[in-house]
Amino acid sequence: MSTNQHVTFTAARRRFERAQPHRRISKLSQAERQGMGTPFALVEGNTIVDAGGLNAVQRWCRDAGVLGPVETITV
Repeated sequence: MSTNQHVTFTAARRRFERAQPHRRISKLSQAERQGMGTPFALVEGNTIVDAGGLNAVQRWCRDAGVLGPVETITV
């Protein structure tokens, strides 16, 4: 039986940005969260290409190949 391994948001973001140097995961400010309705954004250049919650961050990291199937992100 496999157990989840926890990875901090900061560590996952660093992994992602090393693998995808043209993209970054941004943790939005309170004002930005209220406007967008989500706490995180996937940014390419100066353009938000996707936004979502922690599940979205995990999906972006898994799609980039930097988060294993039993790893979960904690904030």
